[in-house]
Amino acid sequence: MSRYRGSATLIDSGGTEVEVYVDLRAKQREWSGTATIADFDAGASHDQTLRLPDGREGQVTLGGSQAWSDVITLVGSGPPPFA
Repeated sequence: MSRYRGSATLIDSGGTEVEVYVDLRAKQREWSGTATIADFDAGASHDQTLRLPDGREGQVTLGGSQAWSDVITLVGSGPPPFA
């Protein structure tokens, strides 16, 4: 199992970038985790690009968050950018 914890950037289809803190795990061909994001916009595009500080990128789908929480779930597609 591969893991990454640290800063990252979420980029929506319009090019808007939001800095986040992520906790990601990869098991075999699947990867997922959470992102801590201030002022999460529930109307934002659910399919986004996740960029790590070293420039590696992966595609993620944003999941939901608990009420009054700044933590959202992420589900990756394709190879994990941290493995």
